Amino acid sequence: MSKKMTYETANAELKDILQELEQDINIDLLTGKLERAKVLIGFCRDKLRSVELQVKDLFEEQESE
Repeated sequence: MSKKMTYETANAELKDILQELEQDINIDLLTGKLERAKVLIGFCRDKLRSVELQVKDLFEEQESE
């Protein structure tokens, strides 16, 4: 059973991939790492947008009270 991805786990995995890319990486693994990074970046971006909208809605609710 796989764990549900969170922003924190995705960000940590991105940092790991970055460290690997900064070192000598096996060229055969490069494409896979970059594809995974793309998925993780998309997930993090979507999560941040979602949280931003939630915070914006909370402030708008507060102002209307």
